[in-house]
Amino acid sequence: MNQIRVCFIFVAAIISGCESTGKEMYGVSGIELANGVPTTEASRQLYDTMDYYSAVMTYLWSMPAMGLKGWENANVDMGADPSLDGQIAIYQGYEGAAGILTPNTKVTYVISFIDTNLHGPAVWVIPPGPTAGYVGDQWQRPIRDTGVTGADKGAGIKLLIVGPDQEVPEHDGSYTVVKSPTNVVWLGTRNMSPLGGDHDRINNTFDSYPFNKPELAGREKLRKDGPAFKQYQPHGMAFWENLNQIIQREVIEERDVFFYALMKNIGLEKGKAFEPGPEREKILVEAERMGYLMATNNSFRKRFEGAQYYPGKRWYLALINNPSQQQSTHGELFERASWFHEAIGSTNAMKLSGPGPGSTYLGQYVDAQGHGFDGGKTYKLEVPANVPAAQFWALTVYNGESRTLIRNDQKSAEINSLNELRQNDDGTVTLYVGPSAPEGMEINWIQTSPGQNWFSYFRFYNPTEPYFDKSWELNDFEEVP
Repeated sequence: MNQIRVCFIFVAAIISGCESTGKEMYGVSGIELANGVPTTEASRQLYDTMDYYSAVMTYLWSMPAMGLKGWENANVDMGADPSLDGQIAIYQGYEGAAGILTPNTKVTYVISFIDTNLHGPAVWVIPPGPTAGYVGDQWQRPIRDTGVTGADKGAGIKLLIVGPDQEVPEHDGSYTVVKSPTNVVWLGTRNMSPLGGDHDRINNTFDSYPFNKPELAGREKLRKDGPAFKQYQPHGMAFWENLNQIIQREVIEERDVFFYALMKNIGLEKGKAFEPGPEREKILVEAERMGYLMATNNSFRKRFEGAQYYPGKRWYLALINNPSQQQSTHGELFERASWFHEAIGSTNAMKLSGPGPGSTYLGQYVDAQGHGFDGGKTYKLEVPANVPAAQFWALTVYNGESRTLIRNDQKSAEINSLNELRQNDDGTVTLYVGPSAPEGMEINWIQTSPGQNWFSYFRFYNPTEPYFDKSWELNDFEEVP
């Protein structure tokens, strides 16, 4: 088992002859007080510590926006204009989806970004057919579901996207107007048609361009050959540099004003250059490292009420936040950080409370011993008969550190019910994850390698009632001796 031990003491200086705050607590100890007031050095230590904790909390707060920035950067890496003028990128198959956070490889992802502040209102054309996606804002809140899970029910729709405080331009009446609360808006959708002529027709007839630049309609869709751009939140100072880009271009929402106060103290301030000195950089680099560890814990060791789906089992609801990221008692700071650390996108159709078009996701992150799954070991999953998924089900395996598809020589990270699988006599299916497949079970196997760690999602597409009433239960992974 790979183990990482993290020890951190931010300030720990005790000078004899002065008052002290006492023993170390949560990384802070030995703060000197002179007649009840922190000394000059103690004051510096306290401010450094305050800035450090502010940066850690900012890291968790920014998860949705920074996850989406990763996909934006991937589109730019493919050749999209960095000003975000709406050109569409296509991500398809094992290699095409290799950089996406926890994707499904059975569908093709069709992705577009527009900065309405720079380019004005935008047009998005979603063709008829089996697509499922949404128009989302910079924080990955759904503005409008589209495709078979949207109001258009897969009949196709032409959208006119309008940014904050923008007037709806005069048009011919053929558009459905969608107003975004943020300047940057994204179309994140999936082409769910089987590969072939109709699949290609759908890909080719998606369109996205600024309303006032119709000459950009019908542009070539972007694709990439070669290594995929990894979309997870970047590490070190790159994290803060990317976050600064978001802060500078986006509107300030009332719910976030106190986080802007935290960011001001660490050098991130709207309208001002981000120029941290060497000492502040040290704080920010360490805060990103700790923020990543806290985000990992928050995702893979969920402590939210109701997150454990089956009593006594290790399957957890992967998508724990509401699409609005709000509850009646609080904003979902930690719930959304949990999901957007490990995944991308959050539509109304991904958070179903009963049977219907859409999907649900269960995640399993640890083995029976409470350890992360070891790529050098073999595990099996007994899937009971009659999986409550009217469309199909899928098991996908992801690298635990990058949250992207597990890399292997097999070039496959997923098994789904649309594949030809070896079924047991009682209708159950036994799946294997490990370095090698048991004899005769290659079609029921996902390959891992020693040194890798992994977790998995089990997806239910168009889930049926036995999923919701839990009369059908998914078994846990078991290690194969």
